[in-house]
Amino acid sequence: MRYALLIALLALPAMADEREVFYGTWGTQQQCARTAIKPGGTVLAAPFEISDEWLRQGTHWCRLNWLPVEPREDGYRARARALCGEDTVRDYALGLELSGDELTLRWGFLLSNTQLARCPAS
Repeated sequence: MRYALLIALLALPAMADEREVFYGTWGTQQQCARTAIKPGGTVLAAPFEISDEWLRQGTHWCRLNWLPVEPREDGYRARARALCGEDTVRDYALGLELSGDELTLRWGFLLSNTQLARCPAS
């Protein structure tokens, strides 16, 4: 049992390195440009910002607890528990699939954000 724990602990840095392919700012053209959601409106579209501990979209924050990353023939797949909210925290299963330059996020309630591209650095 101790050896299994030791092996798992030694693998943590490698898993963290693989997660880096998902880090960065992702969105549609409108999200990356932070354009108004409605013409003349004041609410701006916001991209998804992913780091080692957080997923953020605009004012919405989720703490990420990553599961192992799976390298695939055409990219990477990962799963994470996303703990979202401030006063009332909700727990979601989050799937991340990176294929080429396209990121897909799949939430536990089947909401899917497809065709997210890496936003240009500002």
